Amino acid sequence: MQRLAMDLRMLSRDLSLYLEHQVRVGFFGSGVGLSLILGFSVAYACYYLSSIAKKPQLVTGGESFSRFLQDHCPVVTETYYPTVWCWESRGQTLLRPFITSKPPVQYRNELIKTADGGQISLDWFDNDNNKCYMDAGTRPTILLLPGLTGTSKESYILHMIHLSEELGYRYQ
Repeated sequence: MQRLAMDLRMLSRDLSLYLEHQVRVGFFGSGVGLSLILGFSVAYACYYLSSIAKKPQLVTGGESFSRFLQDHCPVVTETYYPTVWCWESRGQTLLRPFITSKPPVQYRNELIKTADGGQISLDWFDNDNNKCYMDAGTRPTILLLPGLTGTSKESYILHMIHLSEELGYRYQ
């Protein structure tokens, strides 16, 4: 019995020494870890391409309007590829405040009083410094209407303003 205990101690000491001198490869350096990551990546890519990326469903009141949209706005017939890492719309809504940037935009505010005592506040981005449309009368105007609780200070609106500035448009 003592001999068995001594053999076990020697074996555990030898095993301990052997393990201490091994090169540590970690999870990603081992074949198993890399295989798991590649396997999950391929499975996710297949799922994304087969179930998530789709052509939009175009719902219109009549065939003529549908044909008009397809002829003048060909993007409605192309496959839509949402963000790979956050393709679900509610997830995008929850993550947006944490990952957005807000480019600086200077507005001119116009306050219009209505007959019923209400008021309408318009934020204008005139884009007077553009080189495409020097005459303000010929400068295209984009009307952006933020969501129910949104404002002209929302990050997606600010990015659209920045893009319209590059194209020479003005914003209302």
